[in-house]
Amino acid sequence: MRSAQIRRLAPWLGAVLVLALTLAVYWRTAAPTITFRNDGTDSGDLVTAAINLGVPHPTGYPLYTMIAHLATRLPGDPAGNVSRFSGLCAALAVATVFLTAYGWILRHEPDASSAVALVCAASAGGVFASGQLLWSQATIAEVYALSALLVAASFIVLSVDMGRARPYLLALLLGLNLAHHVTAIWLLPSLWPYFQTIRRWITPERLLRLLLCLAPGLLLYVYIPVRAVAQAVPNWGQASDLAGFRWLVTGEAYRGWVGSLSGQQWPQRIAAWSEIWVRDLGVIGLALVLLGVWSGFERDRRFTLLGLTYALLTSLYAMAYGTPDSYVYLVPVAGLMAMGMAAGAYSLLSEGLGMFHSVGSRRLACAILCLALLAMPAYSLLDNYRSMDLSLDREAYEYGSTMLQAAAGGAVLISRGDMETFPLWYLRYGLHQREDVIVVDRWLLALEWYRTQVAQLAPGLASLPQTGDHTAAAALLVSVLGAQRPVQLTYRDEDLLGSGTWSHDGLLYTLLP
Repeated sequence: MRSAQIRRLAPWLGAVLVLALTLAVYWRTAAPTITFRNDGTDSGDLVTAAINLGVPHPTGYPLYTMIAHLATRLPGDPAGNVSRFSGLCAALAVATVFLTAYGWILRHEPDASSAVALVCAASAGGVFASGQLLWSQATIAEVYALSALLVAASFIVLSVDMGRARPYLLALLLGLNLAHHVTAIWLLPSLWPYFQTIRRWITPERLLRLLLCLAPGLLLYVYIPVRAVAQAVPNWGQASDLAGFRWLVTGEAYRGWVGSLSGQQWPQRIAAWSEIWVRDLGVIGLALVLLGVWSGFERDRRFTLLGLTYALLTSLYAMAYGTPDSYVYLVPVAGLMAMGMAAGAYSLLSEGLGMFHSVGSRRLACAILCLALLAMPAYSLLDNYRSMDLSLDREAYEYGSTMLQAAAGGAVLISRGDMETFPLWYLRYGLHQREDVIVVDRWLLALEWYRTQVAQLAPGLASLPQTGDHTAAAALLVSVLGAQRPVQLTYRDEDLLGSGTWSHDGLLYTLLP
């Protein structure tokens, strides 16, 4: 085989190898079912929606739900299958970052060595793959691994000259990004370095083509009202009308978390943001990222500014979002960090090797530095493996199963909050265990759409008050149903326990007749 052919095939063979190795690690460490680990509490809600083609919590995630539904149809635990789907998305994101970094080096570094570029790209991709940020989301049923893949795909399209097809393919990917997660909106303002080029290129005809390419992704949101009408469980927002649809897709329920931080909390959030990158990349990796950014300004200023803008906007959003798990919004940013690391590593090698005058010395130094680069992801893998291994984690499943099996026949089981409710939803409405039991979340009773859903699950609950007071709604639920069917609590609720006589068997509180 000629050297030119080897050079063309090398990155693709490298990408396949990176994909295979990464996927093997992710699937070996994947959670076998729903989980509380790695801030994966929502897995019970997401997988239940995927099984039933329902509507999960805001913002509805239509693209994710439909693809995850296919995974739930495979043999085995549906949540475990969706966890492996996350692993596949994450491994594909790593392979995409590898190809992007390799291609960027060959296009922009003078006299680039294909072999050294492969090592730099593989090292950066490996650090991305073995870092806790991506790995934590690659082993659970959550939406962020797919986010990483879609954003990585967008950046490889932006970095490669695809001729006339590039803007239309980018529009298609943008639509899919927006159909998946709202944080993809930061891709739009990040295009500002290209605005002059776009303004000169755009014509009414081209604009129409762009909109047609954008449309398939956005049209996926039609899924939400269609499935809302079907009353599949869960059915967040009862989004069959405009008000419910707007409440769901805009994340109105969570809007209070945006910008909720006090001035004193910002230094803590910035410190936590910094700790994430030190932990995942290490001091050497961060130094290489900074060197890669410097090199990027010299080689491809617009693409570098695009990446920096997206990383900055997403980071600010993650820091301003006042929940402890908002760091997961940074998962796609980790891919950009890896691209910068690869560029920095190549710049360091090319500049450093110039110090050696003899060919033998340069080759020896190059070999040593390449081995050092490849040792970085290997060390990260070994260092993080034990903490990232969820292969034996069944805590969430066992909790839900224990509570559900302990419920009395025909009981209304009142839970409170995501960690109590979502495992019960998964077993009851996803796996259809204990179909005689109705699971009701006390806090969600404050929302009108949820009271409507509860009434549809049990006609005897149709008289729930039209009030935003979840305590009043729960109290009425207890008083209405107390004489009709068993009412049980999964937790100690002082407000409700004072409304009657209850027994406690160590697991559940049961209302006595």
